[in-house]
Amino acid sequence: MKKLFFYAAGIGLVAGVICWLCKKEKINSATTNPNDSDVNIDHAAYKEITSYDSNVIEEMYQAKTESANSVYERHSEAGAIMKDAYSNIMEDFVDDFSGENTMNDKCEDAVIDSKDVSVINELDSISDELDNLLN
Repeated sequence: MKKLFFYAAGIGLVAGVICWLCKKEKINSATTNPNDSDVNIDHAAYKEITSYDSNVIEEMYQAKTESANSVYERHSEAGAIMKDAYSNIMEDFVDDFSGENTMNDKCEDAVIDSKDVSVINELDSISDELDNLLN
């Protein structure tokens, strides 16, 4: 039994050392500088790529500016339309309530018959009875 334990411990130790060395090698390969290796860069092709990229970037900024200007113009027009509509609504609203015919004038012109008077009297008596119950 002791032999089996020592064999298992030895195998575990060897496996641990191998795993540690593999991890160390991965870390070293990941941290190496890519400029250390010999890389041949065609400078003419690199300049073409950067000039193409700069043209694309300029076109992108130009398109962005144009779209921002069109949005600003649309919002300005919409704002002017909404201001006009609001002023028209307010004029109509003020005209409706600034007239000489108020609610009291309309009530004076209403015709009240005897049935309406009896209903009003019944409502008043019910209201008085409810007040008495609450007290």
